[in-house]
Amino acid sequence: MRKKYRFFRNRKTRNHPSIEVDSNKTTWLNLEITSSPTKKNRYIELKVNPDPKRNDKSYVRKYLRKDPIKTRGQLLKKFNLSEEDLLEIETFLKNKKS
Repeated sequence: MRKKYRFFRNRKTRNHPSIEVDSNKTTWLNLEITSSPTKKNRYIELKVNPDPKRNDKSYVRKYLRKDPIKTRGQLLKKFNLSEEDLLEIETFLKNKKS
């Protein structure tokens, strides 16, 4: 498994884990991860929970957040995406740009 994205706690979303897509000195683009989505069609359901300590379902919100860099919290080193989930997220991001 290649490590393309890093996971951080996002202080803006009540410390939910987030996938860092891009960052610079002032802002970071991220996708929020949750275990309880509000509406199913606004989330990508992950096949494998990125948190190795949990077995419950996990979802990525289909919204690319742009937050100030100071809201980026602790790096979550143990979190990892499965190949299937990585492809699905990359497809979403590619479609989002076009």
